[in-house]
Amino acid sequence: MKKLILLLFVSGVLLVTSCNTNTANDADYDTMAQDMCDCVNQSSKGISDEMKAAIIKSEKDGTDMQAVMTEVMMKDLKNGMADAQAMIDLGKNMETCSRDLEKKYDKVYTTESPGTVIEKILNKLKAKKGCEFTYALMKIGAQQMNK
Repeated sequence: MKKLILLLFVSGVLLVTSCNTNTANDADYDTMAQDMCDCVNQSSKGISDEMKAAIIKSEKDGTDMQAVMTEVMMKDLKNGMADAQAMIDLGKNMETCSRDLEKKYDKVYTTESPGTVIEKILNKLKAKKGCEFTYALMKIGAQQMNK
């Protein structure tokens, strides 16, 4: 799971730190956040709604995500194993999606710090309906990077 979170975090930074021709603006951050959300939503279809809700709740409550995931998995081992595999698949799918997003935004740059970039993307994700799971993953990832 940490690989996925790290990947999401790094992808957010890479999207706007390429030094090319267009300075990132608020609309760019909004579009990037939506693209990241779409990527996660598409890539996480195999994860149960219960698991997604537990991860979202974990982020909101500040509880240990691994413990929450384990608790959900233990309720029903068959579905829990399916969720575990879907989380692994999410990580694999995100690698492809991240490369696509990097290509899409390779001409957008910023002089802002990586922390500021992540904060702006998180704020955009938080405000978007249907992006709660992406926001939770990004938020947890950002917290892990700050430890």
